[in-house]
This record gives sequence, C-alpha cells and structure tokens, in this order.
Amino acid sequence: MSSKPYILLLSFFICQLKLIAQNLPYAKGICKMLCSDEFSGRGYVNDGDALAAQFIRTQMKEIGLKPMADNYFQKFGFEVVCYPERVQLNVDGNDLFPGKDFIINPGCTGINGTFSTIKIDSALLDNTSQYNLLFSAKTRNCFLVVDQVKELKLLHPERINAILTNQVHAKGLLYCKKEKLTWGVAQHFADFPIVSILKPVLQNQPLVIDLKVDAEFKLHQTQNILGKITGKKYPDSVIVVSAHYDHLGMMGSFAKFPGANDNASGVAMMLDLAKHFSKKGSDYTLLFVAFAAEEAGLLGSLYYTENPIVPLQQIKLLLNLDLMSTGDKGMMVVNGTEFPDLFEQLKFQNSIGSYLPSIQARGKSANSDHYYFSEKGVQALFFYLMGEYHAYHDVEDDYEALTFSKYNESFELIADFIASF
Repeated sequence: MSSKPYILLLSFFICQLKLIAQNLPYAKGICKMLCSDEFSGRGYVNDGDALAAQFIRTQMKEIGLKPMADNYFQKFGFEVVCYPERVQLNVDGNDLFPGKDFIINPGCTGINGTFSTIKIDSALLDNTSQYNLLFSAKTRNCFLVVDQVKELKLLHPERINAILTNQVHAKGLLYCKKEKLTWGVAQHFADFPIVSILKPVLQNQPLVIDLKVDAEFKLHQTQNILGKITGKKYPDSVIVVSAHYDHLGMMGSFAKFPGANDNASGVAMMLDLAKHFSKKGSDYTLLFVAFAAEEAGLLGSLYYTENPIVPLQQIKLLLNLDLMSTGDKGMMVVNGTEFPDLFEQLKFQNSIGSYLPSIQARGKSANSDHYYFSEKGVQALFFYLMGEYHAYHDVEDDYEALTFSKYNESFELIADFIASF
C-alpha cells in the first residue's frame, strides 16, 4: 500500500473525529434559547437573568457536571437601575421606536413631560450674553441638542465642558447620532437624562420632544452557576472555563437587547466543551462557571474572587470565553502578553490543527471576567473571536445575526489546548 492512500485514509479519520468532537447544533440551540423572548435579554426585567440561570443549571445537570456551591448557584446581590415599563419618545409629533430609533443613557432617571429644545452651536457659545442666558430659569425645562459640541472650535472652549456636564441645569441633553445606538447597565442613577436619536430618523432639527421613562432602582439578587468534572489524575488542581451569561435586558417593555454574540455564544461554547469533557474526561478537574453581572461591571467574577468556592491557589488556569460566534479573522487572547508561555502553547496547538488563520495577543485589560482572577495571581486568558460581526450592545445582536463561522475550529483549538495540560 503506497503512502499516499494511507495519508488520505488517515486524514479522513481525523476529519471524522473532528466532526463528532463538537456539537454545533447543540451550541446553536443554546444560543437561540438564551436569545429568546422568554429571557428578556438576560437582564433585570421579567426575571430575565434568573430564568437564564435556571436554564443553564439544567444544562449542567443534563451534561453530568457535579454541582458546586448551593445546587450549582453561588448567590449574591447588587444594586442596579432598570426600566421595566415605559421608555417612550415622541419628536415633533412622531413616535420613535426604542432601541432602534433612540436610546436613553444607562441610569437615566424617571421623567415624564414635554420639553422644548435648544441647539448648542459655536455662535451661541461664543456669544457671552446668549451663553449666559442658558443659566436662566427658561432653560430648566429644555433639552440641549449637543451632537456637534465636542467638535466645535470656540473662543471659549471651557464652555463645552459646562454644557456636556449640564452645569446650566437643563432638563437633559439630546444627541443626534449618525452611528448606531449602543446601551449599557448602570448601578446608580445618572445626574440628568441623556437621549440619543439616530440621525436618519430625523427630518429636521427637533423642536419639541415628549419623553416618558419609568426607572426603577433596586437591589437585585443573582447568581453565578458552577459545575465540575473531577480530574482523573490531579483532582485538586483545577482548570476553569468561564463565560458570562447576563446581558443588558430590556429598555422598557419593547426594546430587548438579546446579547447573542455577547455572550450567548460564549455560554454555548462553554457548555459544548463541558459535554465534550464529560465524555472524554480530564486529568485535571474542570470547573465550568457561568458568571452573572459581567455587564454591570464584572461583578460576578469579582464576587467569586472575593468568595472563592475552589481556592484560587488551586486554579491552574482560567479560560474566559466571550464573543465566540464569528472567527473568520482568528482569535484574540487578552493577557496573551502577560502569560507568553501559555500564548505560545496555544499558537502551537493552532499550528498543529490549522484551526484559525490568526492567533493574536493583547495585554492586560479589565474587559471581561478573566480580569479579577489575574489580578489575584491566577493565570487567566480571555479568548474572543474576530470577524465581520458589527452588532454589539444593541438590539441587532440577535440569534439570526450569528454566523458561527469558525465555531468548530475554535472549539477544537480550545479543547486541544485544555487537553494539552
């Protein structure tokens, strides 16, 4: 038998092994469920994050992960501002659609009224008498239109900051934005409302706005979710695979932020890896953690590092997964320059399998749940995929937008990297 048919046959079997090593339909199903209306954007309205946590716990049970903490849940609480009911805006008689046509600032206070607008331009700001009029009582019931203020060339540039920090005590600020609208989570009320309107929906300079916002400040109870596979050789040495499951939730009763790429995709990859290693086993104990409240400021991972269930000194490595749906351009490794040996090991695994076109390294960054672990001395890497996916913290980051390009290859790379220890 010549070597060529043997190589072809070996390649065929390797390909077949790779086809059964990951479960893309399972991952897609997880993403679709987490993005569904049932979970309300996995935030702080309609018990969205609590329902998502119950779903993930059920998946961990079905996979066969052993429970950690209180029946898989590590519970904690934090303060948050949420918007369970009205977030409505009418501009010059036209109703705008929340999330698509406009957003409010995270932490926007409750407000209900009709307000005139004042356009802030260089002519107004450089005219001292007109500028001083902004500090009069007439401004108190107005929104200042400030979309171009930062770019203005002024004789009195210090007045820009006075406007943007609302030292004139206007009712609020209004931005007309050309780019897409992105939202966030706040733990405290803002000093004043800010409304951002997508510029293409406006025909003219807005004159009158009618704004209704029902805001709620509450102590929110949530939970990290933890399940483990006990190691065969080194049960007291732990590799953590993590992904945050929370997202932004709802801005009122109509605007849902599904959080498909951020981070239903990371949770799906984490659970898929758990299924894989529940069958294959591992020399080291594998702890799979779905963190809560990442979008509120990495609160779930901060809570864990301050209240560790597995002692931090037993954690050999943490791999944090976020933004895992589109990898045509490869993978970025945050903390790759902090842990060069780990980064080179990952690149070596990628070269063996020819999985992704590029593996790149970044330095330290507090941009996901790896951060507080590495600050406590744990070797922690944050993986995210790079590709043509532009929805982020907006209503368009939904299941239908996911491509899952290079999902299988990314899965294989991460699985090989874990197994290499």
